Amino acid sequence: MSKQINHIYEFGEFQLQTAERLLLREGRPISLTPKAFETLLILVQSSGHVVEKDDLMKRVWADAYVEEANLARNVWALRKALGDDKGEHSYIETIPKLGYRFLAPVTELPDEGSGVLIQRRIRARIITEEEEYQDGSDKIPLLPAPNTAALAVAEGIGSLELPGASRPRFDRNLWAALLTLALIITAAIGFGAYLKFRKHPTAAADRHAPKAALLRLTNNTAADEVPRASPDGSRIAFQSNRDGKYEIYLMDADGSNVKRLTNNQAADQDPEWSRDGNKIAFVSDRDGNSEIYQMNADGSNQTRLTLNAAIDNAPNWSPDSKQIVFASNRGHSYAFDFDIWVMNVDGSGLKRLTTDPEYDSEPRWSPDGSKILFVTGRDGNFEIYSMNPDGSDQRNLTRNPQADGGAMWSPDGNNIAFFSGRDGNAEIYIMDREGENVRRVTNNPAKDGWMSWSADGARLAFQTNRDGNWEIYSMEIDQLTQLTDNLSDDSSPAWSPDGKQIAFSSNRAGKQNIFVMHEDGTQVVQLTNTSADDTEPSWSPDGTRIAFTSRRDGNHQIYLMNADGSGQTRLIKDQAEALQPAWSPDGKQIAFTRSGDSIWVIDADGGNLKSLMTTGGAEPSWSPDGKKIVYSNSNPERGRTWFEIFVTDSAGGNVVKLTNDNITSEDPWWSRDGKKIYFVRNTDKLLQKASIFEMDPGGKDLRRLTSLSALDRYPRVSPDGSRLAFQSDRDGNNEIYILRLK
Repeated sequence: MSKQINHIYEFGEFQLQTAERLLLREGRPISLTPKAFETLLILVQSSGHVVEKDDLMKRVWADAYVEEANLARNVWALRKALGDDKGEHSYIETIPKLGYRFLAPVTELPDEGSGVLIQRRIRARIITEEEEYQDGSDKIPLLPAPNTAALAVAEGIGSLELPGASRPRFDRNLWAALLTLALIITAAIGFGAYLKFRKHPTAAADRHAPKAALLRLTNNTAADEVPRASPDGSRIAFQSNRDGKYEIYLMDADGSNVKRLTNNQAADQDPEWSRDGNKIAFVSDRDGNSEIYQMNADGSNQTRLTLNAAIDNAPNWSPDSKQIVFASNRGHSYAFDFDIWVMNVDGSGLKRLTTDPEYDSEPRWSPDGSKILFVTGRDGNFEIYSMNPDGSDQRNLTRNPQADGGAMWSPDGNNIAFFSGRDGNAEIYIMDREGENVRRVTNNPAKDGWMSWSADGARLAFQTNRDGNWEIYSMEIDQLTQLTDNLSDDSSPAWSPDGKQIAFSSNRAGKQNIFVMHEDGTQVVQLTNTSADDTEPSWSPDGTRIAFTSRRDGNHQIYLMNADGSGQTRLIKDQAEALQPAWSPDGKQIAFTRSGDSIWVIDADGGNLKSLMTTGGAEPSWSPDGKKIVYSNSNPERGRTWFEIFVTDSAGGNVVKLTNDNITSEDPWWSRDGKKIYFVRNTDKLLQKASIFEMDPGGKDLRRLTSLSALDRYPRVSPDGSRLAFQSDRDGNNEIYILRLK
């Protein structure tokens, strides 16, 4: 396979690299969508000249028809990324009615070549005690203990060679991965960090993630790092150099009542709770080198567990608190050849679990004791592996060109949080225990990592330098997967009865049309293609047909089509507006909103049209037994803009109000098992933000499911009740998301 030519363009403080599809600002990557990158590249390559809008759209969207609004959105995103969105533009100039011109002078730099790593404005170093290893010396540095807490010292892109040592399969590419992995802090790995910024296209499972609700737990000019939540969730142990050298501290889960647990002239780091909450293991060099210690949760009875001239670090307890798994380079002349070991809590019964001649570290025992996670460099970069507790069945879970690390099991053992540089910056991700369904949960220009789950699995404590130094934050996490990632608006998802497909509407081809995709967001197929808007798809219970709303006849009308998009026919013949179709469970009737403010029912063959109520109502959804319909309606006590959730008999009558809030609730949808009703509640008085809630059919047991400051709408639960599809503008435009419920 031939190597792609890397054209490098510099303008101002920015650098554009074509082979890596990367925009850098003073060496730091800036996130761009693929289409935004293409737009910028075309403008930069035509610097000083006008690029007409039609030509730009044809080159960026060569295989699709798009409206000019998509191009305008790209230019807006680029100006924001370049800091060119305020006042007079310095980079992208709009030429009215014609196109755009790139204003800044552009310099094309020569490619450094396939075998050379760019080393401009960089120095990478390994710090051991007070000694700095300089590239080119004849001394081979030892891997420092975690007490150095060395941060990456890098201002660009570079590599580091260790001369004079036999280094089995540990090549430059792996060192580059090590640079990225070590960006956060090297407490568990325990060595000086190195940095190499690269960006690769993300896999289909990698989706933009929302900013979750944040709580800052520490606020100190020192470095507060490596938070570890106690098993009961009430406290967090962490390391900090606020008193000089690194020591272990304890605080309540809300950041209050900070207490220092260790106090000596050495550095104590990397705290790990025993599963019963009675002990804390940690790493200390108080006896001359990095060893594993344990102490009581109050800091008393500090006891040394390992005694070896090598480096021992990254301890983690077994579920029964009787064993500790850890990493060590004992028995190896090559300093970075770490293996995973296990021992009893008194230091006896030592057993080696991995034997690969590469770096294995950061072991994490699963809550059920069946698996151990660890990070390894055996594949040329850092990946997360799992294995059985005896060391057998070692499997790669991440398989990504960029470095992954810091893996932590969720309390139920079903998910794994980790940090990665796969999107150009150190961010936190979540995947399931088999390595599937990867989703990003932080999205910040700063570095986020070394996280720890709360006891209920609803929050992650993590360290970040978003405030200039390392602090500890806690955030709520929505178990989200973003299914669509498009500059257009994707909305109104609807599950197929077998749960394997999702129909939705999108304006990605111009006007809103109906599309269908697999449950994982792949294999998108367009079903309707008209010059009007087609929206609000609804599957028939047998999965053979889809009802939807269309404006192809001038106003909103209900149409039916086969599941493959064929046989599109209008259901209702009169001219009154009809929208928001919902099939009855037996597939014989369709409830809908008529004239914008009343619920009607019609047979699926178009006969027997009748009004369900005369007091208004919209957004109907049938109960699974077909006896009830839940809907939204304006609250007569609050005015027509204030909506509440109601339920009525499917034949009409017996109306009961389920919500009684001081803000609008709407978009109700009944779960397949009939036990829950999902709906949307506005979270601001201007009705610009809304979250998804659930309640029982009696209006009790209210629970909020999404918490981001965004407009979440159209909740639709999967047939098996395990997932909730909805639309949200949390990424700037409407996309389809999946929230895991079980």
